[in-house]
Amino acid sequence: MRKVFVDTSAWAAMADRADSNHEIALVFRDEIAGQCQLITTDYILDELYTLLRMNVGYSGAISFKRDLDILRQAGILQVIWISEDLAQQAWQIFEQFDVDKEWSFTDCVSYVVMRAHNLVESFAFDHHFAQMGFLVRP
Repeated sequence: MRKVFVDTSAWAAMADRADSNHEIALVFRDEIAGQCQLITTDYILDELYTLLRMNVGYSGAISFKRDLDILRQAGILQVIWISEDLAQQAWQIFEQFDVDKEWSFTDCVSYVVMRAHNLVESFAFDHHFAQMGFLVRP
């Protein structure tokens, strides 16, 4: 089964009707439904829940988290929890590339996870994934 890494920008676009990418995110979500396993990290979820709390409110954040729990229970979504070793690898990437790329630490964690799991495709509205050499969808 095809595996797609999902970034904060994609989750937020799906959850927030005011997001400029909301409609295209929903269309792409529907296109890949049933064809992909979605992969994300606990760092992405941390960013997402904070962003949703600010943009759609507490109830919206709680509701979306429950939706993600359903996806996890169904095996559609896999959350990779960042170990100390992965965080160290991400820090090395951060030190190496952040001078000219302006990648966040979470971006660097995503890079390390995608490489470690041989993921090539990302569902994101963040140009950093293209800079990293990944296919960015939609």
